[in-house]
Amino acid sequence: MDFYYPQAVELAEKLAQLAPMSGKTRYYFGNSGTEAVESAVKLATYHTGRTKFIGFLGAFHGRTLGSLSFTASKRTQSAHYPTGVQVYHIPYPYEYRPLLAQQAGEDVGASILRYLREELFRTKLEPTDVAAILLEPIQGEGGYVVPTPGFVAGLRQICDEYGILLISDEIQSGVGRTGKWWAIEHEGVEPDIVCFAKGIASGLPLGGIMAKESVMTWKPGAHGSTFGGNPVALAAALATLEVIETEGLLEQAHETGAYIQQFLRQLQSQYPVIGEVRGRGLMVGVEFVEDAVSKKRNSTLRNAIIEGGFERGALMIPCGPNTIRFTPPLNISRALVDEGLSIFADALHEAVA
Repeated sequence: MDFYYPQAVELAEKLAQLAPMSGKTRYYFGNSGTEAVESAVKLATYHTGRTKFIGFLGAFHGRTLGSLSFTASKRTQSAHYPTGVQVYHIPYPYEYRPLLAQQAGEDVGASILRYLREELFRTKLEPTDVAAILLEPIQGEGGYVVPTPGFVAGLRQICDEYGILLISDEIQSGVGRTGKWWAIEHEGVEPDIVCFAKGIASGLPLGGIMAKESVMTWKPGAHGSTFGGNPVALAAALATLEVIETEGLLEQAHETGAYIQQFLRQLQSQYPVIGEVRGRGLMVGVEFVEDAVSKKRNSTLRNAIIEGGFERGALMIPCGPNTIRFTPPLNISRALVDEGLSIFADALHEAVA
């Protein structure tokens, strides 16, 4: 990083065309998702001069000390480690499982925004001490939870009111996963900083942040990485973005995701142990319960389905206590989708039986 690779300039120029914020943007390239979050947190502190943050229960942002301070999906991930950053966690707008009481006419998101304003800001946290709010526009490890309509816009309003930065963690949801380049685009909201990694280089180690030019104000040497943005990973990212564009994979992700959700909802009508099907594009979650009335989490059934799928030749991974996530490649063929869904249905039938 003592010198700039041509690929770094090319990738920054390309991402500038795809950025979910208007105006000029600046870029930092690292090696991974957790490095991207650390960079965003450091930049927010540097730019605002503030040291407190707001995160969300159920969130996963990484395992290094700063990002781990925001991670709140499993206690084992943070057990025995000190807090690196002062973070105040609030509920995520999880409509299927609301944590806060709702007033008349409120949805889950509105109740959380009210709690933030009327309780947390009144009793515990001075809003002008907050550097940033770190948000997953679709919560990943927490269960593939899609926020209620208007919630992210409400956060943006609070951020604008108090000079707080809004950071969108797109490490899992970005680069076309949801049928748009960035999941926050579904909300019609512009973030101040975006974290990206995972799919950006199709498996090669690359992560980073994009930020509004007015926000990325740190001086040379304030942050850096020896191997971050190596030329091989940068070339892979450029090729990945080109393939997504030229092969129309945004639209394909949208269409394939709708097809998957339709199939899963048909299964839901047959199997009431499917509590909810949710997601956007090829970021789909299926939550399992003991029954539709109690909504009691059914992790045993979820795990049996994953095992049954494995025995039949399909790999599935969990998220949250009782959800299976569907995240196939953006370019997956319809034939492979049908094969995978058939295996899932067989594994579900056997597990229920």
